[in-house]
Amino acid sequence: MKIAFILFPGVFLMLFSCQQSADSDKMAKNDPIDFSAMDTSVRPQNNFFLYANGTWLKNTKIPASQFSWGSFSTLQDSSIVRLHKILDSLSKLSGAAPGSVSQQTGDLYLSAMDSDGIEKKGYDPVKPELDAIERIKNYKDLMNLVAAAYAVNHAPFFSFTVGADDRNSTINIAHFDQGGLGLPSRDYYFKNDSATEKIRNGYVSYISRIFTLIGNQPAEAVKKANSVMQLETVLAKVSKTPVALRDPIANYHKESVNSINKTFHGFKDFLEKLGVPSDSILVGQPEFFQGLYSILQKTPIQTLRSYLCFHIMNDDADYLSHDFVNAKFNYNRLLTGQSQMKERWKRMTSMVDSQLGDALGQLYVQKYFPPESKQKINELVDNILSTYAERLQKLSWMSDSTRQKAVQKLHAIVKKVGYPDKWKDYSSIHITRDNIIANLKGTANYSYKRDINKIGKPVDRSEWDMTPPTINAYYEPTQNNINFPAGILQPPFYFVSGDDAVNYGGIGMAIGHEITHGFDDQGRQYDADGNLKEWWTPEDAKRFKQRAQKIIDQYSGYIAVDTLHLNGELTEGENIADNGGTAIAYAAFKKTAQGSGDEKINGFTPDQRFFLSLAQIWRIKVRPERERTLALTNPHSSPKWRVNGPASNTPAFYDAFHVEPSDSMYRPDSLRVKIW
Repeated sequence: MKIAFILFPGVFLMLFSCQQSADSDKMAKNDPIDFSAMDTSVRPQNNFFLYANGTWLKNTKIPASQFSWGSFSTLQDSSIVRLHKILDSLSKLSGAAPGSVSQQTGDLYLSAMDSDGIEKKGYDPVKPELDAIERIKNYKDLMNLVAAAYAVNHAPFFSFTVGADDRNSTINIAHFDQGGLGLPSRDYYFKNDSATEKIRNGYVSYISRIFTLIGNQPAEAVKKANSVMQLETVLAKVSKTPVALRDPIANYHKESVNSINKTFHGFKDFLEKLGVPSDSILVGQPEFFQGLYSILQKTPIQTLRSYLCFHIMNDDADYLSHDFVNAKFNYNRLLTGQSQMKERWKRMTSMVDSQLGDALGQLYVQKYFPPESKQKINELVDNILSTYAERLQKLSWMSDSTRQKAVQKLHAIVKKVGYPDKWKDYSSIHITRDNIIANLKGTANYSYKRDINKIGKPVDRSEWDMTPPTINAYYEPTQNNINFPAGILQPPFYFVSGDDAVNYGGIGMAIGHEITHGFDDQGRQYDADGNLKEWWTPEDAKRFKQRAQKIIDQYSGYIAVDTLHLNGELTEGENIADNGGTAIAYAAFKKTAQGSGDEKINGFTPDQRFFLSLAQIWRIKVRPERERTLALTNPHSSPKWRVNGPASNTPAFYDAFHVEPSDSMYRPDSLRVKIW
């Protein structure tokens, strides 16, 4: 489980507006703060997100091929352009040694860009798998095929991964969790509002379209699509909600293979086919697997075949002929609001990054991430960590017993910045220039074998779960480490020549956010060594939950889109991290020379610049369809509330912008949340 980072009184406002007008040209050219994005007709005390970003939001149109646009997407676009330049140059090389970084990355990209060749093949590359599905006659055949599917990039019926044992974090173990659904979450199968029904109907139409494209008559295609939907609905009934999946203790069940085989007959044989060399596995949701076994026994073989057929086609659709690509996009647009597909070179550049990330990442950091950048970020991280320790020592609600262990955990956090110390070796993968599906099966099988070989062996804590160009960051609770890929360590998060206020409000907040994940409602249940183990006194745990409940209540009151509210329970951990990250980054900033002074830059105090920088990293405009999907499935709050939520809980924000009880951003002391 990794937790990823993927928001005046009239006279005072008038002074702000005049100052901005007088210095606008100078600001636009030299200042990391984008003053042209601000809307000074909005009082910062009433809606700070709009004050910092309102003009940009009014003037910005989301590109047709995007479901959102803003700080992350513009950075992602620039990163894709950089990666494309690398791949384009490699694809033109001839004579590169087989298995070399240049040959593999260049040829994988070429195979994905071979539109004519892909078009001529249609879905021929997938036919052997479809033929194998049609040969399924019984339950044993079914489980044998499912095991084979996992070895080549498919995950039917449930999720299989390999990672640390949450209660013995030094050793890798096989994890089995619920899965198998095509809609974004189990709730989509049961909600009856018009927006969800439209998506559900669109999903069935998409399934039917896939069956038509592989030769079924329309009536038969509709029949098969409905049977797949019915099967998935039954699976959804035995699945936990996204909120229920957030409880690490409730989703930890270590079972012997013999034990689970008693309730899921044949599972032991399945594990042998899968290649899992273990007597024990982790089963996240035993009730799901008990339900799944019953479902597999009762469901007609033809329906199970149809389910497997559709999901294998869906997994590969993006890399088949245009009919399949368009069919998948036309369904996905219901979830995203996009009216146009991204350019092929962008999609395929991202694919190479996901499949051969360490190979492409080596080339990326050589060109775009010098060693001095890594050193500067490490220094900033150290300042934030030391500030966190100081704040832990002063927490009034935590006892000395728990505090001592919290400080111990904080000091044990390992920071990983930029890129891994050692790179994965992909040289055993056979990559050709003319078969994208075979190439993807090769990269998938490499990852599968690598995972199988980890089972029962020590966890490699130097390994990364994100590629170096990724615009994101994450905390890994079982390893107690924070990870910041090179991709995010650039504007608007980090400016090499930026002032401290800007950098602490940007990347500093992100760093504080990831550290706080070690102490949010999930992360706090893991100890300094990354083990799921109780280290809190009952009294301190109760006090934490009381404070966390205020976070849940606060964010549950915010509207995501239309009348749909945020789910305060689903977003609890990320909201705790946003609030903690803001508080810690600000406290660390105040230890710098700029933070301890009051010299204005372009009319704004150091504290004001800190909060403006924080607000502008969440300068994101999201399509309503995507906003709805995120509100129902994503543990992060909407950009607006990632700014206004933490700001309304931060006393320094009140002081910086003179927030009064009559202002909309004001929250009474009794409702302001302070955990970390």
